[in-house]
Amino acid sequence: MLNKGVKLYASEDVLSDFYNALANNDVRAIRKVHIPKSDVFYVREAIHARTGEWYTLDHVERAMYLEGMLNKNEVLDPDREREYG
Repeated sequence: MLNKGVKLYASEDVLSDFYNALANNDVRAIRKVHIPKSDVFYVREAIHARTGEWYTLDHVERAMYLEGMLNKNEVLDPDREREYG
């Protein structure tokens, strides 16, 4: 279970952030990286391939959550208001 005191953050370069923290043996940085489910990456790529639009991981994750495709515990800050919905 995650420590309630750790504040996660959204990143567009999740893998680099994670591997850099791992390479630097930075446990605090590892705990802060929010890694979306792989479905979020696949859906974002599919949207981009079909429409040419590029959405942030947070935007796609939020949309998937609102559509019932992800559970509340799988989303970064599910109750936080976003400017896009």
